[in-house]
Amino acid sequence: MQKFAVSLLIFLFLIPLSILSSQENQENATPVFIRITVYPTISLSRYDYNNDIDLYEIRTYIELRKESQLGPPIQGTKITALGQTFDFTNSHYEKRIRVDKEQLPDMIEISIHTEEGFEFKEKVPIPMWLTLKEPRPQILEDKSDLKVSWEFSQYKLPVNVNIYDFKSGDSIENENHTDKTTIIIPGEQIPSETIIRIYVISSWFLKHYLHGDDKARGSEINIIPWSQVFLRTR
Repeated sequence: MQKFAVSLLIFLFLIPLSILSSQENQENATPVFIRITVYPTISLSRYDYNNDIDLYEIRTYIELRKESQLGPPIQGTKITALGQTFDFTNSHYEKRIRVDKEQLPDMIEISIHTEEGFEFKEKVPIPMWLTLKEPRPQILEDKSDLKVSWEFSQYKLPVNVNIYDFKSGDSIENENHTDKTTIIIPGEQIPSETIIRIYVISSWFLKHYLHGDDKARGSEINIIPWSQVFLRTR
């Protein structure tokens, strides 16, 4: 009986010590800097002309660093979203996830587990998609004026419009932070026998800062909708 009482006292004494030890470990844990950038992406055509027309993706890039955004990258982390596991590339994690254009998701849940025990799970909203309406993927046979138009699924935002010769890199037209939804490219500006890339991207980041003792200052989530198309010219 006396031996049992002593064991019980030791057990009761160790409980608060274990709790304090766990709390101390959490308090002393190195904070993690997180930057999540989600690109709801609509590609009407790839550079190889007719492959993957109307490719709808959620392109997600995640940066994890120790202590601050200037700290070393954290490797060996398991990151998942929509059932897909992210790949580590150079200094960040990334994944392109194809989605059904008839059922575009309005949010994704991102789960992060580092080898050091840091855990993060967040539902990230996708409040809108940006779609290039014109032009469709095609071969331009003449030097007619080219109409470029786009729309948001909701919550219209200013955009940056970039049109350039994909082979040479020469700019054809740029408009930044415009409220327009249509521009016209004069036919004489369109080069012959090349590939033209057109992309329209939201000029405002939809930003959400992350808080908590386990997260470094400045941790954030950014949502940036965009859309692109490639054309060939004779």
